[in-house]
Amino acid sequence: MWALCGMGYLMGQFFQLKYVVMYGCGSFIAKLDSVDAPPHPKCIARIHLYSEMWRYFDVGLHEFMHNYIFQPLTKLHSSLPGKLVYSVICFSFVYIWHGTYDFVLIWSILNCTGIQI
Repeated sequence: MWALCGMGYLMGQFFQLKYVVMYGCGSFIAKLDSVDAPPHPKCIARIHLYSEMWRYFDVGLHEFMHNYIFQPLTKLHSSLPGKLVYSVICFSFVYIWHGTYDFVLIWSILNCTGIQI
């Protein structure tokens, strides 16, 4: 069990490091062109709430979904059931964005459920 947990932790760290390198190169090029890029991902070992994973890991994707999908929908109806449905719509976008594979669907459903709980 310890080996399995350690492997899961290290897979997350590798994924985060890959994003830091990719965002770092893109941010450097953006700064050369005087463009403000989103900050690099926050280290997943420092994230204590799962809702922070969506806010701080991929900041650009979160800002896009919040500004162009979630907020325009909440202007229509801002009730709690409406917000839960709009959250499902956002995770449907994530599912389509990352590819319509079975494992991405399961991952999106689990993430949506985790955030809503």
